[in-house]
Amino acid sequence: MTYGERNRPAVVVFCHPAPENRHRLREIEAGLEEEGVPYRVEDGHIDVEDGHTRLKDRRIGVEGGHVRVEGGRVGVGNGRTRVEDGHAGGGVGGGARELAFAAAQASSLAVGVGVDAAGNICVHHAKLPPDAPAVAGTASDARVMGHNAARLVVGVPFKQFEQREDPQHA
Repeated sequence: MTYGERNRPAVVVFCHPAPENRHRLREIEAGLEEEGVPYRVEDGHIDVEDGHTRLKDRRIGVEGGHVRVEGGRVGVGNGRTRVEDGHAGGGVGGGARELAFAAAQASSLAVGVGVDAAGNICVHHAKLPPDAPAVAGTASDARVMGHNAARLVVGVPFKQFEQREDPQHA
């Protein structure tokens, strides 16, 4: 990626490189494209290094109760971020939430999408608290999540998730 591409306004998508995420990523990209909002995808694999996690060239550290961004470093001080088995966060969507927050901090449009190894997807805005994404969903919601990331940039209401039939009541 060239310097110009990195600085072009875009929603940033940090996606864990799990093979299962390729289809999810295509669906997210389709949702963003259908709304006409530019995006760029970066590897969202998280490695643990001396108490910090590393997303490519960005460091995410936990420090006292605030968010700070300086020179590519994103500090998250929500007191809830932790490192377990090489992935930041815990619980349902934990890794996706941290990836999305880091992506939002890296985006010149202040909107990021995170996809973790389990296929959980979060859309985050840089001005929201780290533990409060704008919207979260599952792998089956990938295209709608792409639409909603774009709509967060544009400032229009989110698309609703499709209602799934309950197999017991079908």
